[in-house]
Amino acid sequence: MESSSDSRTIAHCGISKINSGKNMKFATLLQRAVCLTAPSLLALGMGFSLGALAQDEHAGHDMSKMDMSGDDPHAHHAHPDMNAAVRRTMVDVALAATPMVKQDGSKTTLAKELDGKKPTILAFIYTSCTTVCPVTSQILSRTQDVLGADLANVRILSVSIDPEYDTPERLLAYSKKFDAKAQWQHYTGTLANSVAIQKAFGAYRGDKMNHVPLMFVNGGGKKSWVQLEGFPSAEQVVKEYRDQVKG
Repeated sequence: MESSSDSRTIAHCGISKINSGKNMKFATLLQRAVCLTAPSLLALGMGFSLGALAQDEHAGHDMSKMDMSGDDPHAHHAHPDMNAAVRRTMVDVALAATPMVKQDGSKTTLAKELDGKKPTILAFIYTSCTTVCPVTSQILSRTQDVLGADLANVRILSVSIDPEYDTPERLLAYSKKFDAKAQWQHYTGTLANSVAIQKAFGAYRGDKMNHVPLMFVNGGGKKSWVQLEGFPSAEQVVKEYRDQVKG
């Protein structure tokens, strides 16, 4: 049942009513990070449960025991503006044979995963993140659906920026929360290698708590990638993919 405190919290952000119980929980939690408008929430199709945000927290961040009316342990995380315009730029990426570990525990390299002419969508996440990463991952989840039959021709990579915590097992569990298909794989490895990959894409911000929402789209085998800073819709991501393939 919707509590009066939930109603006041959501009303503060201009959300008059969300009928679904799990959407109410999601909106209440995310409001503590950033104030959302109802159109922003619905446009991103965020129908996943609170558990997708709260599980696999670091020690001391047990969300099941947390008083949500108190301080957020991620309050020092740089909170994004959910309603800000998506910033589109082009970046050149020099691929190297940087070692990586896939969600199934198998070893690979960045160059191997991005070899060939297959169109690619790439993002950086970490599983204990409760602000940027769940939103980014939900966008990618919906992108799978919007791609339709094209999904078979695309590869999607989510690379952990907290590899010391994000074991293959945690990444696999995280991927299932967002209904990741076979074309969407999650990667970990050593901290040094994760930093090297972030730097290759110009995404390194010195600390995971300072990371910003970034997605990268490549039409296949190109040095230049489209960088989308912010929270694009799945439709926008797919449009970039299709434009890059044509170009």
